[in-house]
Amino acid sequence: MVKEIRNSRHKKLYEHYLKILRQEPSFSMQMKQGQEASGLKHVTTFVFCPTKEMPFWKLCTIGASDYMMPKRNIGCGRLANRRNEYMMFISPQVEISQSSVEWLKLNALLWHIADYAYTEKENVTVSDTFDVSFNEKYCGAVLLLPELLDSSSSVKCYISNNNFVSIFQVMPVTKEMMDEKQRRGQEGTYWLMEQFYTHDDDYKIVSSNALATI
Repeated sequence: MVKEIRNSRHKKLYEHYLKILRQEPSFSMQMKQGQEASGLKHVTTFVFCPTKEMPFWKLCTIGASDYMMPKRNIGCGRLANRRNEYMMFISPQVEISQSSVEWLKLNALLWHIADYAYTEKENVTVSDTFDVSFNEKYCGAVLLLPELLDSSSSVKCYISNNNFVSIFQVMPVTKEMMDEKQRRGQEGTYWLMEQFYTHDDDYKIVSSNALATI
């Protein structure tokens, strides 16, 4: 069952997802009161099933952008955007349905990151990493551009002519990867991101490994 949407910003986000994914969601799931301590209780995951064009699961949030994050300077006089939503891409081998439960571990991580900016009163953006005591496989996440999608317009949903919501991919990270990132120092973040989307010298993708598994 898919949640009915009444909020105008949420409707634009929903329509944006339909446009870039070229399909309707199979069902949706809303964060319930008490699932996160912060009080950001209106985050909904919309679940899009694998298709021939995009043969993987797509989990997409709506509601995280209700919180306007504080200003953040990201260098060269640029400011990070102040409203975000989030996606997670999951292997088609993972069973996802309203009755299955294993995939909910990944959705819990997605919700945790969606709620993080509100909880910590911070601005989060692409390349940020998060240490999360998640499960025996993953210990954190990194924010990526959703480069598995074939359109650069997928990362921005315009709410008005001058205001948009940024959409980032949440990629789970293993303890081994997080340790290696730390060992590499300043180059660690670039190294980590390249583990999921590898680029050539012209920054064109040559390979990807950006699907989460259980």
